[in-house]
Amino acid sequence: MRLVLTGGGTGGHIFPALALWRYLHQHHPDAEVLYVGGEQGLERDIVPREGLPFVTVPAAPLRRQMSPSVLRTVAVTYRGYREARRLLQSFHPDVVLGTGGYVTLPVVWAAQRLGIPTVIWEGNAAPGLSNRLCARRADAVALAFPGAEAAFRGAGRVIVTGNPRASEVMAASPERLAQARAMYRIDPDKRLVVCYTGSRGSETVNGVIAQVVPRFAEVPRWQLLFVTGEAHFARVMERLGAVPDNVTVVPFIHDMPAVLPQASAVVTRAGSSTLAEICALGVPSVLIPSPYVTANHQEHNARRLAEQGAAWMIREAELTPSALWQALATVLHPERAARMREAARRLGTPDAVARLYEVVLSVARR
Repeated sequence: MRLVLTGGGTGGHIFPALALWRYLHQHHPDAEVLYVGGEQGLERDIVPREGLPFVTVPAAPLRRQMSPSVLRTVAVTYRGYREARRLLQSFHPDVVLGTGGYVTLPVVWAAQRLGIPTVIWEGNAAPGLSNRLCARRADAVALAFPGAEAAFRGAGRVIVTGNPRASEVMAASPERLAQARAMYRIDPDKRLVVCYTGSRGSETVNGVIAQVVPRFAEVPRWQLLFVTGEAHFARVMERLGAVPDNVTVVPFIHDMPAVLPQASAVVTRAGSSTLAEICALGVPSVLIPSPYVTANHQEHNARRLAEQGAAWMIREAELTPSALWQALATVLHPERAARMREAARRLGTPDAVARLYEVVLSVARR
């Protein structure tokens, strides 16, 4: 089997594709896979470290309103389409999977015009523009969230698979869990709160969490693992000075699937992969959706969990130390936490990677 993966810009597009690649490699070690990313996205750093063959094509942000930059977008996307077409003609894939982001558009369009089967995977409750455009001629559309079907009425086949990251977070071995406990000073007798806002972190959210840190001294039965993001770590530590004994501050966690199963609650953004992980594990959450993402899709994601009783949502504009502390007290209350865990698990799809794999395989066979 020969598979092309494409998608990028953010981890929410990249990590699900990598999860599928790892699953495919386990079941078809002889499969040949090529990842086609954008020239500016995070995938340039993340994918090569995984050992997956990686190439780039030009890609540009899609514009929803007319402006002079629209002409540049059209020109860059067309160049990306032409380069992607040459790559696909050389690689001869059986199927192309697009997971969203600007680069998906030129690569999937090139595949469709070459008659190569295509699958679109959409990770958000509010689908992105690239995926909506590509889905019109896709052989199948896979969704992380039920309820997004209405955005893909023109697609031939739409199926809810969940997010492949949900499967990976369930697979942490006892050895990895023990290593994480040692590395991050996790006390299994305390209720662990993990605060993280993605690899880049958030200066605004970090500032509020920093103001809450001293209050953990008042609740020794709780423990805080505060992940600042590498760019903000030095500034946060300078601001904090001394921290309570039950608080650990780190710039980044490389093995989050080994940490999350040990959490009693998380404070985090509302990206699709993050929500897939915490739902699969049934972790109560305080969600602070990023207001800086396209079409405000993180708030759509967060509202869906909050409406189902699986999360407590605070919009960033309404985030204060007192609001965050109240939210933590709520989600860590034993009875409320039990209800949230159950609600989160109902939304989780721990077999998501197997479901997506079956969709991709069926399209490739056709």
